[in-house]
Amino acid sequence: MSSDWFGDKDQCLLEEIDLSRVGHVLDLDQYKIAEIYEKGASSFISPIFYNKGLYRVRNSGSGIIITDFAVCIEKVGAATYEGLVSEMGEDCVDKRLWRDVPAGDVIFFYSLRREDEFVRSSGGEDLIVV
Repeated sequence: MSSDWFGDKDQCLLEEIDLSRVGHVLDLDQYKIAEIYEKGASSFISPIFYNKGLYRVRNSGSGIIITDFAVCIEKVGAATYEGLVSEMGEDCVDKRLWRDVPAGDVIFFYSLRREDEFVRSSGGEDLIVV
């Protein structure tokens, strides 16, 4: 979600969205969470397709949803193993990324950023165990 996607009237409503009302959850490891929290952005690779938009974050190691932190998927790209090898060469492509992906299928590349503008913390506890 970017501010140019919404009109001024919608933007004032979005500034009031409580993070606990966001329905989508993205599982990230503790290192990716720390990177996004510190730098404000990161990339993410997954065999699973996610739509662009706003996501709450769940620590994939502990199963805990972080209640004061959200990310926005801004860009999505896709490539097959064979396509990347033909473009970049076999030495540049990590075959381990495709271990959960059927032969010939794509893997997805995402651009993530920390969302500070449209959400507010749900208050109370900082963590929710799921």
